[in-house]
Amino acid sequence: MAPLPLFYSSITVLDRNQHREARISSADKPYGFAAGAHVLPALMPEFAIGCRDMPILFLEESGVVSPLFMVGMRPGESRFVDPDGRWRGQHPPAYLRRYPFVGGEVSAEQQVICVDGGFAGLQNEQGERLFSEEGEPTEALQRIIAFVGEYSDAAKATAAFTAELKALDLFQTINIEIRSPDRATSNFSGFAAVSEERLNALPDETWLDLRRKGYLAPIHAHLISLMNFALLGERPQ
Repeated sequence: MAPLPLFYSSITVLDRNQHREARISSADKPYGFAAGAHVLPALMPEFAIGCRDMPILFLEESGVVSPLFMVGMRPGESRFVDPDGRWRGQHPPAYLRRYPFVGGEVSAEQQVICVDGGFAGLQNEQGERLFSEEGEPTEALQRIIAFVGEYSDAAKATAAFTAELKALDLFQTINIEIRSPDRATSNFSGFAAVSEERLNALPDETWLDLRRKGYLAPIHAHLISLMNFALLGERPQ
């Protein structure tokens, strides 16, 4: 059985009969569920805005490279979620804004919307209804469906982007040391970053191809984001 995505305790397909009376309400601490995560999934279209205050790294698992926002100095700690569960940074990642919903596939042709069954804001008393009395998606659910679809498209584009960079052998493994003003340090290994040396050594035709695909801007945003390790150490807990 495949592991559940980060933050999800169970995944249930939204059903117009089973969830006819279901409502979704905002949590008292909207991003409190992410307070214990020091890295978060990132999407390529987010690089330009995310690079303003979060380091963007890459991690390879089972041959697949995925981008991540680093948001904490050590595992179990986020420096971007305050005690009230609010986001301290400029850009809450789309992965957090999508929660507690997620897309699913019954088949290549049939997509479904799922929800984390353990989400406290999913109940029948308060909040916005997901289905009308007739079982049709409400405006709230239509917005959710649209966002989940946009996320899925962006995830596919991100996978193609990282696969291209891997094929061009642009990744290098890096070691990270983050130091806070009180001189506490954290060290990380196993993450990857784009090598500027390898990037600059690419043939002109490869550069043009990366530009045509829209990959140069996110690459440079990633490289700029690596300056944020110092900022990460300075963020209050």
